Amino acid sequence: VVAANDLTIAPLSRPAERRAKALAKTRQRAAGNEILLSGLSDMRDMLDTASPGQMVQIALETVYKGLDFSRAVAFVRNRKDNQYAAKISFGDGTKDLLNALTFDDAYEPNVFHAALNSDRVIFIENARDAKFAAKLPLWWTASLAEARSFVILPLSANGQPAGFLYGDWDDSFPPIQLSQTEFSLLNDLRMLVVRAVERRHAQEVVGSRV
Repeated sequence: VVAANDLTIAPLSRPAERRAKALAKTRQRAAGNEILLSGLSDMRDMLDTASPGQMVQIALETVYKGLDFSRAVAFVRNRKDNQYAAKISFGDGTKDLLNALTFDDAYEPNVFHAALNSDRVIFIENARDAKFAAKLPLWWTASLAEARSFVILPLSANGQPAGFLYGDWDDSFPPIQLSQTEFSLLNDLRMLVVRAVERRHAQEVVGSRV
């Protein structure tokens, strides 16, 4: 009897409320996925004519809107300077951060180099987990640390990292999990950017031979 009484103490949220919230979230995600699909379609149509820079811009804007990021930033690798540098951004305050968002391309044991080396989309659900702190580089903690969750989309061309897209959510967003559908759409999107980069590279190689 005591156990049964204890159970009634825990306040249960009303099932109808929970269901309404879950439905709203599902609808929101469905709308976001439509944005991702629409952006992918535009990128496929432009693949033969757009520059890599244009493809990166469209891809970044698509993920920013489609996943409802707080901020989204595109980083490009500059081989001459041996570094990655932020080039394009969306979200409040990101323009002021661009100059600070650079780091060396020499390998360091952090989550960004791990994503670039594995060439896989990486989703970090809780960037504030104390156990994860060692995997976050100084340039991130100095500029982007209000993010609770973030995603890295590495862009590797001809087997070499060429840059990546980054997007995050701050505390104004409810905790998030990416679905398999979203992972799949993000992979399709980054592959289209990579194809544009590789096409440009192939044209440069041909041009240098002429």
